[in-house]
This record gives sequence, structure tokens and C-alpha cells, in this order.
Amino acid sequence: MKNVNLPSVLIILAFAMTSCVPVTKDTVVSVESLLHEMTSREQLSYFPRQAFITKHVSSYDRSSTSPSEKNWFHNWDMNQWEAIEQTPNGKEYVLMDEKSPGAITHFWMTGAGKNRGQGTLRIYIDGNEKPVIKQTIRSFVGENKEVGYPLSCSVSPETSPGQRGHNLYLPIPYAKSCKITYQSDYIIDEGNPWGTGSEILYYNIDFRVYDEGTVIEGFTDKSISQNSPVITATNQMLLNNRFNEEKELKEVEAFQLQLAPGKEVFIAKKDAGAAIDQINMRLQEDLPTQNLRSVIIKCKFDNHQTVWAPIGDFFGAGYRIDPYETRYNKVTVDGNLTSRWLMPFKNSCEISLENIGKETIDISGALCFTDYKWNGQSMHFYTSWHQYTKEETGFPKNLVTMAVEEGIKDLNFVSLKGKGVYVGDVLTLFNDNLPPGKTTWTKEYGNFQHSWWGEGDEKIYIDGEQFPSHFGTGTEDYYCYAWCKEEKYSHPFIAQPSGEGNLSPGYTVNTRVRGLDVMLFNTSLRFDMELWHWNKAKVNYAPTTFYYMMPGGTTNIKPDYKGAREKVLLDFEKLYPTVE
Repeated sequence: MKNVNLPSVLIILAFAMTSCVPVTKDTVVSVESLLHEMTSREQLSYFPRQAFITKHVSSYDRSSTSPSEKNWFHNWDMNQWEAIEQTPNGKEYVLMDEKSPGAITHFWMTGAGKNRGQGTLRIYIDGNEKPVIKQTIRSFVGENKEVGYPLSCSVSPETSPGQRGHNLYLPIPYAKSCKITYQSDYIIDEGNPWGTGSEILYYNIDFRVYDEGTVIEGFTDKSISQNSPVITATNQMLLNNRFNEEKELKEVEAFQLQLAPGKEVFIAKKDAGAAIDQINMRLQEDLPTQNLRSVIIKCKFDNHQTVWAPIGDFFGAGYRIDPYETRYNKVTVDGNLTSRWLMPFKNSCEISLENIGKETIDISGALCFTDYKWNGQSMHFYTSWHQYTKEETGFPKNLVTMAVEEGIKDLNFVSLKGKGVYVGDVLTLFNDNLPPGKTTWTKEYGNFQHSWWGEGDEKIYIDGEQFPSHFGTGTEDYYCYAWCKEEKYSHPFIAQPSGEGNLSPGYTVNTRVRGLDVMLFNTSLRFDMELWHWNKAKVNYAPTTFYYMMPGGTTNIKPDYKGAREKVLLDFEKLYPTVE
């Protein structure tokens, strides 16, 4: 039996058992404190007292400079660097160079061509010339055995390793600065990076910028080993879907009802402060589809409606039962739906279900309530949903440079005004992949074999930015997989319950819920996603967004009854009888 370090054991016990309180300016930011924050659901519901700004850096196409220019949808999102430096090590490509106190909160990468992410990653902290990390980028980010799963993950396990999205959720704090570089002999600086024998790197890094004066314990080459007990505890909590402030349930309200068409039924009403700890629900049918869209969940907290969504999208199922589990949502193979977002209220709440469909629906479930201390930093939980129905997509005219596009556009997920924290989203879509007016698929259109709909990048503007501080490299990269792969995956922070519509006509659901990479906003947040398809086609495209806001916040997304009443699409051949 190995020797046990008693102080470490006590730290783990305190980490796992103590209730969370809002952070203060006196808190030291460290690997341990950030992992504690990652596993606190209650802390997520309080606007942080320890101020920071959420930032992002990626390999997005640097020629995209303005929404008013034709270059806005350029898509050469590879081998784009902050700088190229000649060092004693040779040529190092700079992925990130931040000169302020902060912490990396999420690191994603994938590669192509020669090497596929086997070059050398170096991370320099607080101006030190010696890197705290020096190893291959894939072995550190997605295949890190020292960190372990799920803080380090490579998805989907069914996809070949070279075509996976590689993710690291281990926080890397720094007191003054952080520089990240990559070195590979196979990267070419001029010409076509897709050339024979060359390497391509895609990357996205989320990080925080803390106020000057914040006390930060910088990451060192010993940080992983020194924090091993807390890292292990965090991995176990994430895998077991536990939080470090597991709370005793105050009461459970079960319900079973027959919901007639056009009717709305309240399943809970409260006139005293508390929080919803968990919502469980099940439609009493074997293979629900349309009814997952026809039943609308509405939540009103302190006399303000903050949740309106079809139940399938609210629980991350889309409109078909495909099993998966993240930190906050779960769908089982037999159709049980679970939401674990903490939803606090100061004085009152009302939860109702509305049937906007054409048939009576049998529903059973339960709501679990727990105590909650409401204070001046507390926020209400929101869910917004809407659908772009039969939205015409754009496509590239030039398949080599991808520099000229037709019809490509930014679709708005949500725009918020107020003070809050953006915590996740679900995208449910059907990709028909046929040009408007066509009833059969022919290779003449675009002359392209695959039919990927999600080439588009996320563009997220925080607190009135004119240029997005979050500019990504593709929709699948935002959802943390890669190469438009259709294989399913499920992880505490990301999931693809269904990806059959990725490379062919069909249905896809992508989910991302955020840990330390939550996005804070003090006045506003606007989330746009490019709709960038390899073929001019039509899609049904429905984003669901999750966020917390302090009282008084507003959203631009209104209840979309028209979109929710649209017939859900699952079977391409029923739409188009003959496909060449």
C-alpha cells in the first residue's frame, strides 16, 4: 500500500464535502481553486466577485477582418499564428502570447497531413525562458495520461486518433504572462499547407484575464504531480456526475398527467425562496419524436419567465431519444430525461408544460428542490430556443482557396443584455443537402463528395465588442470534435448523441456545456455562428442556449411557437424518394 499524505486527504475531503460560497478578492487563484470552481454547480449561479474577462485565441483565418467586407467568411483556419519566432530551439509558432494575469481554461486541437499533432508544444509561464510544458501537443492536450480522463479527452473514441478533437480541461493559471508555441519541421510558411509532406494544425484556446492585483499561483512543471490528489478527485466527480456541494433535497414533487392539445398544466408552484436541483421527465411512449418538440417547458422565477423551450431540446435530446450524458443533462436509452442545472429563485417559481401538438401526451416526472442562499450576486437560470426553418445555406465558389463565398451567413444563437454568465448550448438540425428546388442528389452541384454543413465559425461578442473576442475555426471544433466526423461521443462537457447528418443528409445533435470556460458578460453578449455548407442546400437549424443572468437581464429570443410546430425531420428518403 502506498503512503498516504494526510494533508492531501484532508484537502480532498474538504474539497468534496464543504458547501460552496461566492469567491472573494482574497482568494488565491490556483490549479486547486479552479478545479474546485469547475465542480461547483452552486458557484456557477453566483456572478463572480473575483473579476475576470473571458477570452479566446484560435487559428481562425486572419484575413477575416470585418462583417462589412467580403473577407468575413474566409475559411483558411489552419496554421494561423500570433507570431513566428526564431529561438535557440529553432522556429517556434506562437499560438498564444498573453501578458496579463490569467488562466487557460480549455485547450482544443486537431491536425492534418504529416505528423498530425506530434510536434512539440511548449508553454512558458510568467516570463520564464524554460517552459513548464515540453511534449507533443496531442500527448499533453487530448492523450494526457498524467492528467487522466475526462480532464484530458480525445473524441470520439470510435474515430481514428488522427481525426479526433483533442481537449484539455485542466486549468493552467499564470500570474503575469503565458506564451504557448508549437514546433514542427513539417509546417511550411508559404504556399499551400496541404502540400505533400506538410503538417496542418488547428487550435482553439479559452482563457481568463484577471484584474491586476489578483493573487495567482502560477503553473509549474510540478503542478500536475503536486495536485494529483485534487485532479484525481475532480476526474472522479466529473465521471460520477457529482458536485462538490452535493445538497440535501428539500422536497420532491412528482407528477403524472395527460396533457391534451392546446393545454398548459403547472407542475410546480413555490412562494418561498429555494432552487430547483433536478428535473426528471419521461414521455410515456416508446420512440417519441414530434412530441419532444410539441411539449414546451416554461419556468418563471420571481415573476419573470426565463425558460421557454421544447422539452427535447431543453434536455439535450433534440427530437429523438439517443442516450448520452453531460454534466447537466442526461438521456437514457429508455427515454428518461434529466436536467441538473441549478435554478435558484428569491421568492417564487412556477413551472409549467404546454402541449402545442395535435394529440394527447402522457408525461410523468419529478422536480427536486433544495435550499439556496440568495444574495446580491445570485442569478436566474435561462434557456432560449428558436429554429431557422428551411434555411438556405451558402457554399464556396472556390474550393481551393475558399476565399469567395455565396450566401454564407451568420446565424444568431442569442443576444443578451445585462450581467451574467453564458454556460452552454445544444444545436439540433436536419441537413437535407440538396440544392433548393432539387429532388435528387447529383454530383454536379459543387462537385464535392461530402456534404458537411458545419464549416462555419462561432463569433462571440462580449460587452459591446466591435470585433468578436471569440472567433473559432468550425462548428465541429466549437463542439470539440473534429473533421465533421459522425461517430457518437459523450463526455461531461460535450456530446454528439447523433451525427448521422454530418456527412450525408440526416439528423445531428451537438452539445457543449461549459466548465471553467464559461463566458462572463457585464453589459451584453452576442453569439453568432456561421452557416457555411459545402453545398447550397436547406437546413432546419435549432440552437438552444443556457445562461445565468442577474435580475433585469433581457434576451432577444422570444417564444418560437411557429418553429416548434414545424414537422420534425428524420428520414431523408421520405422527403426525397429517389437519390442518385
